[in-house]
Amino acid sequence: MTREQKLRNLILDQYKSLRKFALEADIPYSTLMTILSRDLGGASFDVVVKICKRLEVNPMEFSEV
Repeated sequence: MTREQKLRNLILDQYKSLRKFALEADIPYSTLMTILSRDLGGASFDVVVKICKRLEVNPMEFSEV
């Protein structure tokens, strides 16, 4: 499972939709979709931190090993 798939699963476990999560996390829906469809590593650190705070997970869970 890729980091992006893991992130998508975490979001959908806690929220009804990706759009709802984006609204509550205060990030543009298009940004979230770009992250999930391309590469989490290309996202701004601030956006990744916002996502992780909202999901209550450590950003290091998504670091490449």
